[in-house]
Amino acid sequence: MSSEDEKTTAIGLLEREWHQLDTWLRSLSEAQLDRPVFSAGPGWRVRDMPTHMAWWQELAGRVAEKIAAEGGAPDERGSRPFLGIDTPFDELNATTHETWRERPMKDRWDRWLVAHSRMIDAFRALSPDQLLQGEGGLEGLKRYFAVPALIHLRSHRQNIEAALKETTTT
Repeated sequence: MSSEDEKTTAIGLLEREWHQLDTWLRSLSEAQLDRPVFSAGPGWRVRDMPTHMAWWQELAGRVAEKIAAEGGAPDERGSRPFLGIDTPFDELNATTHETWRERPMKDRWDRWLVAHSRMIDAFRALSPDQLLQGEGGLEGLKRYFAVPALIHLRSHRQNIEAALKETTTT
């Protein structure tokens, strides 16, 4: 398989997984959306997760855009320092949560879609060697793309599934 084919395959995987998660999340009832997600921190509900995950996909998109425009890549410190963001993860998550906590779901869904679309467009603009790592693992993506683009979504899907299951049995 050529490197362009590998890039197309990796982006296709991201698209499929995001669309499956999007379809599932949008199928949840208002009561399910209001259920607490215990692993995300105090006061977080299922409805807070799309904007949380969107922030991280926006981060991946911004990294890809910077790489496409300027070259370079995040070092072992990660994506935030590469973009000049000094704020710790917990603070970023808390700020996103507070900013979006009272916003209607329509606004949240819009941000979720825009963030994902921006990231995918930015990934498509990269060459295969800018997007993909050398060998296997992380679905072929460089770690600083795989974590916010795919692994983060998978992890939070599990958190949401557990929260929905836990709150239906108590």
